[in-house]
Amino acid sequence: MRLRRLLFTAGVCLALNATGALGADDNPHAFMADAAQCGRCHEEEAGAPSAVTLTKDVVSLCLDCHGSRELFTVHPVDIRPAVAVPVDLPLDSSGTMTCATCHDAHGPYRGEGPYVAEPLHLRLLAAVTFKSSYRTYFLRRRNDAGALCLGCHQQSLLAAEGFHVDEVSLLPEYAGSAACSTCHPDAYREWRRTSHARMAAAVADAPELVAADFDTDPPFPFEQVVYRLGNHWTQRFVVKKEDSYYVKAPIWSLTKGEWDTSYWIDKPWTEYCQGCHTTGFEVRPEARFAELGIGCEACHGPGRRHVESNGEEAVVNPADLDPARRAMVCEACHTVGHDRTGQFRFPLGYLPGKDLTRYYKGLLPKPGQDNNTFLGDESYADRHNQWQFWVEHFMDAKGLTCDLCKSFRDRATKTAEQPVMNPSEYCLSCHQKDWPETRLHRRHLEAEVHCHRCHVPGLAPGGKSYSVHDHKFLFLEPETEVNLTLEEACSQCHDGGVGVRRN
Repeated sequence: MRLRRLLFTAGVCLALNATGALGADDNPHAFMADAAQCGRCHEEEAGAPSAVTLTKDVVSLCLDCHGSRELFTVHPVDIRPAVAVPVDLPLDSSGTMTCATCHDAHGPYRGEGPYVAEPLHLRLLAAVTFKSSYRTYFLRRRNDAGALCLGCHQQSLLAAEGFHVDEVSLLPEYAGSAACSTCHPDAYREWRRTSHARMAAAVADAPELVAADFDTDPPFPFEQVVYRLGNHWTQRFVVKKEDSYYVKAPIWSLTKGEWDTSYWIDKPWTEYCQGCHTTGFEVRPEARFAELGIGCEACHGPGRRHVESNGEEAVVNPADLDPARRAMVCEACHTVGHDRTGQFRFPLGYLPGKDLTRYYKGLLPKPGQDNNTFLGDESYADRHNQWQFWVEHFMDAKGLTCDLCKSFRDRATKTAEQPVMNPSEYCLSCHQKDWPETRLHRRHLEAEVHCHRCHVPGLAPGGKSYSVHDHKFLFLEPETEVNLTLEEACSQCHDGGVGVRRN
């Protein structure tokens, strides 16, 4: 029996050597050896292609041949590593990962030995079919013992970083925002009108919420749309492609009433956006969420026990957290980065009240940040500075700050092309078409009496800030310490005898 096994193994090895099964397939990058093809990736300089200058960024070049789903699910790219990266695993000029960090497009299709040990059954199958399913994919290091991964990751952390979400689903712990309305009707009523509540919607349930023009030469058909994202500055749209969901690159500008087609790629909805546009998002056993949009529990944490106990069971109240932990609730979605594995562009697994620094890494600058507002040192202070920067630019007239812009140091914070709105302009960005063109409104705007002076936002307890539950919430100090009636608001500027039109 032993002799038969030895002979069989020897025969398999001879077959593998004879057929070259460990790389029998054609090299998919063979065309790169043709000098006439260099111009596909490299700029021509003085009659010859430059070895350095590329026609576009590395990731875009790879996507010309590789599908985005294939590319983004192998390993995250376009992230700034929080650890020192070996010199043989190069980053781009801005210090972020690209496909070329781990792959050498001009390298050998297969090295002297396998990069990853091929399973025995695949080697046996290759011996029979004379064709190997094995691929090395031009890795810069062999990885059969994890040498490539260990260049950046610590062995002791690999398992922990790979399983960063509890295996037990938390979805049963969520009650949904509607459950909050019984005990908190005022806050719920105002929240329903906020941008948070209307941030995402299923198009099948509310097609009337789609403002984009899909009738006049749309960049993609309306029939593909599953979700609508955004309702203030812009609207973006999620479509389904085969078994996956993507956020389409074209953006509908609500302020301009036109399509912006300058964005270059559809982004995977699950990896890039879903964690901040839904409540209770989790990925195991599959990507799913408790509520579409930013619900009450996005800021207060799972609340089913709170609801079922009639408020006896505690729920997270951000007002009771220390200032840093309270700010982290907002910073989880209003600052930029990736989770601990780099796979998701949001802090997967974070819940209000927890330490955000344990879930969010790779801080990237927002458009407009400069050397004074962004240090890039991976500190929490730098993340908090970005949150403060976002607050100060909350009424940015352009409003496309979800971009992961790498040329931020070359852009001015405030320019004539990118002005900052005043409070009334902010309100009119939604209400320009709806508000009555009355003489009273025109006179107030001409006198620079802003909307919130008459349409006073609700105040948080203590009267020192506006309530985040109110759709009129602004990052401004309240101009009064009490909620005013319309007549009382008028009397601040008028001595009396002013006719007040109720609406």
